[in-house]
Amino acid sequence: MLSTRFHGIVSLALVGIAVIVAIFVLVHITWGWAVGYGLLCLLGMTAIIYTFCAKCPCQQCCAHVLPGKVARLFPRAPSPYSGVEQAVVVVAIALILGLPQLWLWQNVAALVVFWILNAVAVTQILIFVCRVCANFYCPVRKWRSGIRRL
Repeated sequence: MLSTRFHGIVSLALVGIAVIVAIFVLVHITWGWAVGYGLLCLLGMTAIIYTFCAKCPCQQCCAHVLPGKVARLFPRAPSPYSGVEQAVVVVAIALILGLPQLWLWQNVAALVVFWILNAVAVTQILIFVCRVCANFYCPVRKWRSGIRRL
């Protein structure tokens, strides 16, 4: 469990650092848009926590720790995720990770750092966090079990 929490916390920290890198690059272009992107990231994370984490039956033992604690502020019964909820999560992640591409391409080093940090975070999540997660409603869990059957 300690190893899983380590990877859960580190993976979120890596995504956070990647977002800070993107904000730092954008500040040098225009600080107003940097503030806007930062607020968009906060809104996106709130949307993810509300639509996904708040319905997760594993909040008490969440490997990411903080999202599990914040999700308790939005009491929702664990249940399968609707298509709209899955779309909200996908759009939020796409905005958080995709939007910075518009300005990161101007700084190749920052672009590479951004994607390395996110790639390591996703790898940690898929290998260490998802492996022990008991959220049987999670679409990623269903996707991963489909891959194992192939």
